[in-house]
Amino acid sequence: MESIFKKISLLLIALLCFNCSSGDDSPQPNPDPDPDTNPNPNKITTYDADVKTIIDAQCVRCHTVPAQNGAPFPMRNYTETIVGVNRDLVLLVKSTGANVMPPEGRLPQATIDIILDWEADGFLEK
Repeated sequence: MESIFKKISLLLIALLCFNCSSGDDSPQPNPDPDPDTNPNPNKITTYDADVKTIIDAQCVRCHTVPAQNGAPFPMRNYTETIVGVNRDLVLLVKSTGANVMPPEGRLPQATIDIILDWEADGFLEK
């Protein structure tokens, strides 16, 4: 009788352990890996008011005339920056991989959000 009680107790303990450890509490992957379609929907972001200062501070040291460090095009004004937009500027700024702009490292997320908001608002100049 004692042997049956021990076997049942061990079985219940084993079931309890397996039931407690089988749950997956890890965070689930985001089904939309690019949820930042418009980081600031309550504001219209423009090149002149918001983006130019970022470009001047982070990009123009290479994207100028003459180009520095192999930059393929200048970004000194709105028209030249749109050339960069058409050459995947936004993807390079958002990148977390090896091909990131600026080459010194990824911009702070708040700065990236301004560029993403500019994209969502239609790359307006003014």
